[in-house]
Formats: sequence, C-alpha cells, structure tokens
Amino acid sequence: MRGFFPHWLELDRADNVAKDEQTFPDYDDRLLSDLRTSLFLFLDDTVWNNEKSDYRQLLLADYLYLDQRLAKIYGFKAPAAPAGFQRVPVDPERRSGIITHPFLLTTLAYHNSTSPIHRGVFLTRNILGMSLKSPPMANKFEPSQFDPSLTMREKVADMTRSKACMACHVTINPLGFSLEHYDGIGRWQLQDHNKPINAKSPFKTASGDTIQLRGARDVATLAADHPLAHRAFIQQLFHHTVKQPALAYGPQTMARLEKQFADSGYNIRTLLKNIAIIA
Repeated sequence: MRGFFPHWLELDRADNVAKDEQTFPDYDDRLLSDLRTSLFLFLDDTVWNNEKSDYRQLLLADYLYLDQRLAKIYGFKAPAAPAGFQRVPVDPERRSGIITHPFLLTTLAYHNSTSPIHRGVFLTRNILGMSLKSPPMANKFEPSQFDPSLTMREKVADMTRSKACMACHVTINPLGFSLEHYDGIGRWQLQDHNKPINAKSPFKTASGDTIQLRGARDVATLAADHPLAHRAFIQQLFHHTVKQPALAYGPQTMARLEKQFADSGYNIRTLLKNIAIIA
C-alpha cells in the first residue's frame, strides 16, 4: 500500500514542487516533508489501524495528522504535548480526507497560485474514475495574459470557454473550482484577489445526473458513494499489486470484486485479500 498510494495519488509531483517565497513564505523543504509524513500517517491509520479499513474514510475523514508547526501554519489548534504528530479534528465543512489534504493540494498547484485545471483533472480521473480525452492542442496557462485583478476561477473560465475546450472542461472545471478555497499550499482561503471565493458549480455525473457542487465535501461524498469511483479504485489497486489488468483474470473478475468490496463495507484490507486469492 505504501507503493500504491503514491501511484494512485500521483505523489511523484512533489519531486518538482517549488513555491514563490513572497507568496508562500512558510513553504520550504521541511514543510513538504512534514506534509508527506502527515499524509502517510493518515493513510496508514485509515487502512491498518481501523478495523473497518473503509475506503470511504479516505475521502470523508474529518481529521488530519499534524504537529505543532503544521497546526500553526494551517490555522488549527496545536496538538497538546508531547510534541510530534497527533490526530487533530477538523471542520468537515472545510476538510474532507485526502481530497483536501495539504500535501496533495500543494502538489496540484502552481508556484504562486492554485490550479483548478490540475486539481480538476486529478479528481476526474483518479478519484471519480471518469475518462477524459487528450486535448487536441495543449494550452499553457500564462498568468500574464490575463487582467491581474481576475480570480483564478475567472481566468480558467475565460481560458477554457471555447466549445472545443469545454468538451472536457465541462467536467474538469467544476471539480477544480470546488477546491478553490485551498491556496497553493493547501491553506483555507476566503478570497482571491480581494474577491470572495466561489466554489459552487453544476456538475454532470457519469450517471448523467446534474448536481450542485458546493465544495470539496460534495466531491468526496460523490466519490465515496459512486460505483464508478469504487471500480476505478479496485482497478488501480489490482493493476498495481498484480501487474496485470483485472480483465486478464476473466470477464467476471471486476464484477466479483466490486460485489465483495460492497459486501465488506468497502474494506480495503479485505479487497487486498480478495485480489490475492484471484491472482
């Protein structure tokens, strides 16, 4: 699992993370290292220290592992002594499992701002399990091309407004905008360029229903409850552990694993066992 999670969450992005010192003076290599430790303490706790080992808690958990320095930077009450990482409760309206973990949000952002496109693509493919076509032509985001008074949401909406772009960005943008309350190092923010953050968007699910996303918690709830997200998680875990697609073990393999996963209460340890039995 320590090998799977970096693959699933694309944590290799952290190898190239750099932040503007004036915009994020608290950011340094130590902060990134501590955030990585925080994330893996959370992942280990969810999978191994909890009897339920519930996949849904990866997305819905209302706590973080923080030490005193991280708590101060991210605006949480510092853990009591002794020093070190401790489980800290968070407001479920502001934090929701891995989706809002500062390490992930830091890697899915530009050096001096957020990045709704990077965050939206990640949520689409890795968390919700929805497919995206490769763009016919890649457009590089150039901040200098926009009025500096615009919010990041306004810039992205303008950049992707063409019909060709919106074929994919009708999915990407609402998901990315749902995380606009988190700045480039994952801190909660209420304003962008002195304008209130707008994290709300209508979103068309893979089932064809249109729902209103109000923020990260709504995305997490959608993924926790949606069979397509469950299937994507199973497929990725199967392929990572077995080094073969599930289909190689028969056309009914995925249906069998999906039913077992649901019957177990979405227990990750049980899923691992069932994958081992099949392979």
